[in-house]
Amino acid sequence: MIAVSACMPQAVVSRIVSLNMARSDCTMLLPFLKRCVFLLAFAASSTAAGDDRSLLETIAKTGPGGIGSAEARAARDELAQRGIALLPALVTAMDTNNPIAANWYRTIYEEITMRHLVDPDAVWPIDFLKDYVSDSQRAGRPRRLVLKLIDRLEPEYRNEWLSERLTDPEFRQDAIALLLQRAKQLMNADNRDAARLHLQTAFEHARDRRQVLEAADGLSVLGNPVDVIRHLGLVTDWWVAGPFDAPDKSGFALHFPPETAVDLRTEFSGQQKQRFGWIRHTAKDRLGQLNLVDVLGKTDEAVAYVWTQFTVREPQDVQLRCSADDCCLVWLNGEVVSAHEQWLNGTRFDRLVDQVSLTQGTNEILVKVCQGPQHRNPEVFNNWSLQLRLCDSDGQGIPFENALSNLGTP
Repeated sequence: MIAVSACMPQAVVSRIVSLNMARSDCTMLLPFLKRCVFLLAFAASSTAAGDDRSLLETIAKTGPGGIGSAEARAARDELAQRGIALLPALVTAMDTNNPIAANWYRTIYEEITMRHLVDPDAVWPIDFLKDYVSDSQRAGRPRRLVLKLIDRLEPEYRNEWLSERLTDPEFRQDAIALLLQRAKQLMNADNRDAARLHLQTAFEHARDRRQVLEAADGLSVLGNPVDVIRHLGLVTDWWVAGPFDAPDKSGFALHFPPETAVDLRTEFSGQQKQRFGWIRHTAKDRLGQLNLVDVLGKTDEAVAYVWTQFTVREPQDVQLRCSADDCCLVWLNGEVVSAHEQWLNGTRFDRLVDQVSLTQGTNEILVKVCQGPQHRNPEVFNNWSLQLRLCDSDGQGIPFENALSNLGTP
């Protein structure tokens, strides 16, 4: 007779006893036993999966000030003992805006992956990992962790995959860097046509200012100059007035006549009772930075106003990205849309980002740019500058036309 195990479910035992079969007939029972074993394994795995989900949810409840940290640590320690089968649920949980929970998940991920990377027989969910890292809607940090794992499993995967990530916000720079590297190799091999194609693709998709300039420089060498200013949506044509006197970092709060109305025929009284009017100036910097020292002269504790007009073909919501040394306040069509009192921060590309709405046709921008006191070290030159651009949420400049040419000279 077939031996009946005490650990078998009662349904299986009853079935064996009722059959009361000779050992030579046990083959009739094998399909049934196999089905039972499968169902038992499935039930066990389902129960474990349910437990894992509960533990992951426990970690998700952690918060600032140590909220839920004791429970999270216990859940973390238990989950860290799991196998590769946990990875799909784990990396899905890692896509969270809770940084504390994300850090717990990451430690689990690192323990599991490092433990199994030394196992040559480990079976990884490679298709899931590739789908996950390719999902641009997911958070960037876990995607990068997953790509690093794929690098260990399939070292040849990255470069081919990156070639398709030119519009991926997280991996765009990596993809552009690869294109620029290939373009250099092609140039060294004197394959100018292929290099040109790579550089044109890189320029079209690049949003990082350094990569934009690198692609533009390469294309210029090949005799195909491109417009960096238009590509990034930089505003470069301005009317400038100043310096208005603003001692002791008072410029941001003080109100001067241009804030009430812009009349290009008006003259003002500034520092040391100096009289001045509006000056037309176009920034020549490759990235559109307006150097107010060049326009108005070196000064401290002052305010300048810069004003422009431009047209767009349709109403649209865009990003106004700017940066100033020292700080700035921006009006769009008479309404304050950006106000950042941040002294001694310097003009750094895209330091300030604000959502704004443009109207169809003519729009105007007025910017107050403050200048602080001289640096403690008198040998340090006091910069006074502005950089401003209009772009979509992806960082590509929107199309607009300068409208100042219609105003003539005041």
